[in-house]
Amino acid sequence: MRLHSLDRTGLRELEAALRADVPVQLAGTSGARVPLDEIVPLCHGVDDPDLAWMLPPAGRGGSGLAVSAVIPAHRHRPLGLDALAAQDIEVEVIVLANGGYTDGVQVPWEGHGATRQRGVDLARHPWILFSVDDARVLGGGMVRTLVEALEAGGYDAVVARQIPWPTASAATRARLRAWTPPGTTVVDSPMLDNVCALYRRSALLADPFDPVPTAEDWHWGRRHRVGYVPAAPVLHSHPRRLRAAYLRTRDEHLERLRAGEPAAVPDALHLLRALPSVVGADVRGALGELLGQYDAARRR
Repeated sequence: MRLHSLDRTGLRELEAALRADVPVQLAGTSGARVPLDEIVPLCHGVDDPDLAWMLPPAGRGGSGLAVSAVIPAHRHRPLGLDALAAQDIEVEVIVLANGGYTDGVQVPWEGHGATRQRGVDLARHPWILFSVDDARVLGGGMVRTLVEALEAGGYDAVVARQIPWPTASAATRARLRAWTPPGTTVVDSPMLDNVCALYRRSALLADPFDPVPTAEDWHWGRRHRVGYVPAAPVLHSHPRRLRAAYLRTRDEHLERLRAGEPAAVPDALHLLRALPSVVGADVRGALGELLGQYDAARRR
């Protein structure tokens, strides 16, 4: 597919092509409504050579590397299986199946920490890529790029850049851009996110994930040196709905509070003072996060 415009119609066409796994050649950027560094990584090629540096890492082969990819799945077949199979290195895929999805290694759900650690036990290779069932690595050399960055930097883990779907809201784009910003240089990172992160298996055997309901990556990352690799992109975003934002934020902040961090919204007075900040296009997501922070403080 050749994409000539990045207006609303063009973005919808790009998203439809991605969901159908149709290769996209970016032929023009007229009417661009989002930054090009959030569009070019979703494409297989570009007509403008000045944009080529933003393309996802291409496969080159001949590395001899081997990685185990671990993906918990309870909703559906993981979105990124075909992309992992197309990498230029060997990728052993381990789907930890539970709930409605049954085509994988059947495991009981014991929370994010213990369940993912089960994947470490099953993995055969020296590096483990953790991801989620609604994420897809971009580019045939993406996983190799993570391995090379981890080894070059001497990290225990490295995390990928998250690229939103073409039709994602401005609020979703802004949050992901702040969380995993664009760039070309590997840097030390204060965050670790199992949406897409590569670990040394030896480090996970020596220091397993905490058996916690969520935020296992945050706990583990506090104890280890982590790198951020902006040149290794993964497609991942979802709408910021009130209930989902509330539950995710509540559970994550409970873990942070139990680890000794101060409460972001410690009482009702702070909640009332913060309410004006949620007015705007992202009111549902922002309100859900605010209520989640407040409820976490109440429950600790």
